[in-house]
Amino acid sequence: MRRIRGIMFALLAPLALAGCFTSETPLIGPDDAVFPFETIVFRSMDRPDDRQTWTHEGDIYRFAPDGGDEALSVRLKPVEDDLFVVQMEGPTDKPPAVLYALLKVDRDAMTAESHSAIMPDDFEPSPGLSQRKDMVWIDDLDAYVAYARSRMEAGVPADVVYKIISLE
Repeated sequence: MRRIRGIMFALLAPLALAGCFTSETPLIGPDDAVFPFETIVFRSMDRPDDRQTWTHEGDIYRFAPDGGDEALSVRLKPVEDDLFVVQMEGPTDKPPAVLYALLKVDRDAMTAESHSAIMPDDFEPSPGLSQRKDMVWIDDLDAYVAYARSRMEAGVPADVVYKIISLE
C-alpha cells in the first residue's frame, strides 16, 4: 500500500506528508463506472514533462505510472456534468489500496482539478468519513462526495490541476 500511496502522491502533487482518502474495499463497481474516452493523456500543470495515460480496458482505465509493469485500475463515477469521483486501485496481486479524489473537468479549457484527494490538516470526522492515523477512511461514497463538494464550494483550491493533452 505504501508504494501505491507514493504513486498517488506523485500523481496528485508533491504536497506535504498528508494522508489520502481511502476505503477498505472499492466503492465504485463496474456498473457504476463510466468511460467517456478510450484514452486520456494528461499531465500535472506544474510537471510539464510528466505525461500519464489512462487506457480503457474492460471495466477499468488501466494506468501504468512511468510506463512500468505495475498497472493500477481507475474508475470514474459521474456526480454531475464534468464532475466525477475517481477511484484508483492497486495491482490485483497485492493487498488493494483504494484511493479517491473528486475530479472537476473543464473540457473547453482541457483541464481537470483534483479535489479532496489529500487529507487537510483541519479534517474533522463525520458520518461516513473517519480518520485512522494519517488517512481518511470512506465508508459512504455519498458522504465523501458531499464533503468534497462542500470544500469546493467554500473555495478551497484544488490539490492539483492537470492539463488534458488528449481525449480519444
